[in-house]
Amino acid sequence: MPEARAGVEAPYAELARVYDRWTAENPYDRWAGFVEQRLKQHGARRVVDLCCGTGSMTRLLRRRGFDVTGIDGSEGMLTQARALEGEGADYLLRTLPSADLGGMYDAALCTFDSVNYMAEDGELAELLRSVANALRSGGIFIFDVNTQMKIEQIFGSSHFGDDLDDFAYVWRNRYDASTRSIEFLITLFTRNDDGSFSRGTEHHRQRWFTEDEIKAACAESGLRVVEDLDDYTERGVTAETMRRCLVLVKE
Repeated sequence: MPEARAGVEAPYAELARVYDRWTAENPYDRWAGFVEQRLKQHGARRVVDLCCGTGSMTRLLRRRGFDVTGIDGSEGMLTQARALEGEGADYLLRTLPSADLGGMYDAALCTFDSVNYMAEDGELAELLRSVANALRSGGIFIFDVNTQMKIEQIFGSSHFGDDLDDFAYVWRNRYDASTRSIEFLITLFTRNDDGSFSRGTEHHRQRWFTEDEIKAACAESGLRVVEDLDDYTERGVTAETMRRCLVLVKE
């Protein structure tokens, strides 16, 4: 993930406090259903949830009977996850793309375009190597990425904002076609216990990946694409796909 600029926080330093409100419309149940079906198909029980955030997918899969370890690079997000589930829950602080994932697993998961944060050259391949090293033979890796269309045409060089009562935000985007990357500068205004508001700004960076880039990273890591679908559905990827979901298997 990108480092903080002067006067600007690293990703999720501020967002952690309001993240579940921020993502309340995410179809986590639908995503979990898709993931559950693939885990059962491949005989997976022990799962690592990469970039687990506040643990939404981690908890859903645990309730469906899987043994899930949550991993994230933000202590603030993990603090929220532990508060929601208790200190005994299995959450680890790790920084991707290169990290010891804490064991050997049947499956790995990385949802909600977290893989797009592997924005420097070579980081996608480095991430896949880390995942492959933590998977048993025949293990699977399920992840999604924002597509070129979404990053260029939906995000682009634009800005968004909203007032959600207990917090408000201004989200400014700058797209660089030469690097296929987009910079998000998100300013949050969050309500304090005394009714006042605190202001904080975070810097995020994402990148979209070419087909050749994905194929090369998979080949280098020993992972093979077995499914390539539109947003956790059974539909194939089209020119209109905004979230691409891939299932990889370790040879």
